[in-house]
Amino acid sequence: MSVSRLFQIGPTPTLIVRNVSGNLSVSGWDRPEVQVRTRGEAEDLRIEENIEALTIFCEEDLWLRVPVQSTLTIEKAEANVSINLLLGSLRIGSVEGNVSLHSVSAVEIDHIEGNLTARLVAGDLHVHVVEGSVQIGKAAGDVQLDKIEGNLGLEEIGGDIQARVEGSARVRTPLAPGQQCIVQAEGNILCEVPRDVGAVFSLKAEGTIRVTDLGENHKVVAGEIVFEREPAQARLTLMAEGNIHLRGVQLRPIDEKEFVSTIEEELTLRAAELTQQISEQIEAQVHELARQLDSRLAQLNVDETLSVSIQERIQAAMRRAEERLTEALRRMEQRTQEREGRRRKGGWPSSPTPAAPSAPSRPKSSPLTEEERMMILRMVEQGKLSVEQAEQLLVALSGGKQG
Repeated sequence: MSVSRLFQIGPTPTLIVRNVSGNLSVSGWDRPEVQVRTRGEAEDLRIEENIEALTIFCEEDLWLRVPVQSTLTIEKAEANVSINLLLGSLRIGSVEGNVSLHSVSAVEIDHIEGNLTARLVAGDLHVHVVEGSVQIGKAAGDVQLDKIEGNLGLEEIGGDIQARVEGSARVRTPLAPGQQCIVQAEGNILCEVPRDVGAVFSLKAEGTIRVTDLGENHKVVAGEIVFEREPAQARLTLMAEGNIHLRGVQLRPIDEKEFVSTIEEELTLRAAELTQQISEQIEAQVHELARQLDSRLAQLNVDETLSVSIQERIQAAMRRAEERLTEALRRMEQRTQEREGRRRKGGWPSSPTPAAPSAPSRPKSSPLTEEERMMILRMVEQGKLSVEQAEQLLVALSGGKQG
């Protein structure tokens, strides 16, 4: 059994998850609604809605679909947490499992008992304690990791870096002008920077320090190396109880336009997937409603003409669902093609992109007759249909609008 609820909440809501006893999955979508779903019973889910925020308690696994610009606070999760496509701020308290972040903005996390993976972080990322390992790729803002008990991997970080690691660390950083990078590790450190970078380097280790492919090579055992390459516009500080290896490589600089475009493509893809899911759900519901109605009509001695009329309306409702799916996917494909064209040109349009042409208007379905409406009401009175089934049937037969 599962429970699903939908809330009309606006494009920039504040959401608070007080406690989740199971896994938590949050995905952004381009609708001003919040969908809350759990596989448990109704009593496993409690939701408090007020003018300031939507607050959620769940004693089972929880799935949320939220507007992409939502502000989200997760106070406690007792299993794994996955966040995808959330461009409002994200605050996480305590997580007893692993945390996975993809296409998010500013993030602050207190405590993770498992591992942390993050990719495409558009804002700053501040994590206080991770008992496992951390892997972060493509972060545009500052990354501050106060205590990592496992190993650390960092790649393509655009802002400042500050990290303390009880294990080993591997860091690939562009060392852009003004960037500062400080990494302390109880294990070994491997750091890769551009061969032609200009910076001040300070390396200290209890083991061996090696510097390769950065002009002059250096090697020191249980000591410290400080050197500078002009123009010294960045600073790199590495401290390890094990070994340090700093080497120059050919790094591709972080492209801000590409970063933004990647997130936009993620939004488009997820919107298309969501549209298809919703349309498939609508079609499945209409098919099921048609099957139930056919069974109920067979039990009643109703006029054959009336039965045929109702069945024709059900078929029309299914066709409308298919048309909505086709039109939505056509619009998604057009937006993706326009974005790809802008990327090839290497720029962005100065004026808004014209909206996609609307689909040809469809003939309006004939209104629900009084005879049909009365027949459905009689079926409810006789216990042939539930009130919920009757409401769904009336909506379907009225062309998608409550009559």
